[in-house]
Order: sequence, then C-alpha cells, then structure tokens
Amino acid sequence: MINALWLASWYPGRLDPFNGDFVERHALAVSRYVKLTVIVILKDQSLKANKVLIEKTAHHNLTVYRVYYGTTKMPFWIESLWSVKTYFKLQKQLYRQIEKETGRPDIIHVQVAMKAGMLALYLKKKYRIPFIVTEHWTGYYPQSQFSIYENNFIYKRINKAVLKKADLFLPVSKDLGETVNKNFIPVKYTVVPNVVDTELFFYQPSVPGKFRFIHPSYMNYQKNPEGILKACLLLKTEGYDFELLMVGNEEKGITNLASQTHLLNNCVFFKPMVPYAAIAREMQQSSALLMFSRFENLPCIILEALCCGLPVISSSVGGIPEVVDGANGILVESENVTALAEAMKEVIDNYANYNRVAIAAKAAALFSYNRVGMQYADVYKSVLNKH
Repeated sequence: MINALWLASWYPGRLDPFNGDFVERHALAVSRYVKLTVIVILKDQSLKANKVLIEKTAHHNLTVYRVYYGTTKMPFWIESLWSVKTYFKLQKQLYRQIEKETGRPDIIHVQVAMKAGMLALYLKKKYRIPFIVTEHWTGYYPQSQFSIYENNFIYKRINKAVLKKADLFLPVSKDLGETVNKNFIPVKYTVVPNVVDTELFFYQPSVPGKFRFIHPSYMNYQKNPEGILKACLLLKTEGYDFELLMVGNEEKGITNLASQTHLLNNCVFFKPMVPYAAIAREMQQSSALLMFSRFENLPCIILEALCCGLPVISSSVGGIPEVVDGANGILVESENVTALAEAMKEVIDNYANYNRVAIAAKAAALFSYNRVGMQYADVYKSVLNKH
C-alpha cells in the first residue's frame, strides 16, 4: 500500500471546525486507498510565542497531526518572518517524528500550496520524494477580494516554486487550472474535483409544500447575498409564492436589507452556520440551490446540492459551468439581478422537467468518496511509476 504524507495549509480543528473541511473530506476519500498521514500547522492567537500544542488522531488508514503554535507581540513584519520560520521548523520536526514511526513516505501531497508546500520543496531536494499539489483557493482569481497578487514578493516566489517543482498540479476545476496558468505561472495540471460525502448528501423524494430555495454561504461580498435578496423582491412583487432559507454567518447588513424590504420571516429566513450533516438535511428538504457569486472556483455546496438531486441556479463564474447545465440547472450572468429572478421563475414554473433522481445519480458518480479517492490513488501510482 502506498504510504502518502499530506501537508495541509487548512484543516478543521479546535480553532474552527469548518476551516478546510473540504481538505478533510479529500483525506477521508484518499485514505480508503492509501496509508495517509496529514500534517497541518496552525497559528493560535491564544497561545504564547513559545507554546506548541500537538493533537494526534488516528482512524484506520488516516492519521492526522494538528499542530498549534503561538504568536508574539513583535511588529508585523518581524512577527511574519518569525511565524514562517517557526512554521517550517515545526514541519521538519514533525516530519522527522513521523518518518521514525511509519518510514519515509512514497509521495507527498500538498493541499493548498502556501504555507504547507515549503516542506515539500525541502524534502524533494533532500530525499527526492515526489510531491503533487491540490489547489482550491479562489485567491488565484484577480477579482478575488484578497488575491495572491496582493501578497509580498517572497510569498509569491515561494508559492510559484511549489507549483513549478511539483510533479503534478491538481486544481479542483479546469477554470482554476487555466487561471493559474494565465495569471500566475504556467504549469501542467490534471483536474481532480472536490469530494462529497454521499452517505449524507443523497436524493430524498420529499419536497416541501412551498417551493424552497436554499443558499448556504458565508454571506460575504464574494457570495453576493444582497443580489439574491433583490431577486427575491422582484419575484415576490410578481406574486410568486416561495421561501428562501439562507444558512451561514450572521451579517447584520443582509438581515437589515431583508427586513427593510419586508422579506424577513415572510419569504426569507436565516439560520446560523450548522454542521455538515445538518446542511445535508436542509438541502433534502429544499427544492433548489440558489447561488449568485461574484467570483468562485467550484464551490463544494454546488456539488453537494447536485448529489441531493437539487437543480442549481448560479452565476456563471469560475468552474461552475463545468458542472451545471440545462439538465441540472440554470446559469446567469454575475450581478444581473433581473436574470437571476427570471431563472428562479423558470425553475419554479418548470420544476417537473428536472429529473432529480438522474441529477443525483450523475453527481454521485463523479464526486463520491470512492470516485475521487480512486482518482487520487491513480495519480499517486502514475507519479511514482515515473520515479
């Protein structure tokens, strides 16, 4: 069995149970086919500078080391340099420990190039261990509110080195691969998508009495929730009877807008962030997914909705057109509120034309743990066969 080491920039832990949950799902999928150890190192503002906490969890083929280190009160630039140095030092220390326990890994898999990829560069140079990189980050898109292009020269240089030296780059969408090649650095890539836990997200025949859209997100600028509310107001004005459930971060500006337009608790309802399994249940009790992002890579929430058999209405940005078509939804121009409202009416009026069973079956075949885990295992074998 292949012995793989994952270096993750994000992973759920005690600081945030949702941060990097898409990486965790990838790990669960891959560990079905290989022996997998994950290292994730995170800064904890509550810890003193010399304090380090290590948490280890193990289940079947998957072992995860979560390392938390503290912060100093030094000026910003000095603190940043100290943090990078500490991060890399902890990576190497933990690697040596893991190597003693399980042997040298056959392959290294970096999940999100920075900062995790620093150790991959070091180990490839020292031991010639091949490494690959998976990227999910929307920060490669120039229109992102915080993008890679706003980072300092050193950060960008290391990030480019990680992608350039990798044996293979694995973006989760073709659009992200093309964006990186066009705007950041030319690299060969193969798409391996995000993964869905199809034991939670699957088709349920029950449909609510009233047509219900669902929109789970962080409710931030990227997701354009205010545009969604404007489209809802247009539909309500035309007499359409529907509900919208918005699940995610509580943003007062958004709830105030819903209240001012008399949508709040009338046809628009808010629910705070809920666990992964609870999102699945909310989807299974909904009619369609509603997204209106200004920019995206390929949101997991769209893949999860498709696995539940929900038609998807979304702005046509990033990698979304790679999975949404006329058979499973409608794409509209970003920022075009009128087009979004028209798409919502179209889905309500012609809902019976969507074959929800077929939508769910096709999505599950593409994004299940078994499917994506096997794709990664095949990539590992292919890379190792060349070494």
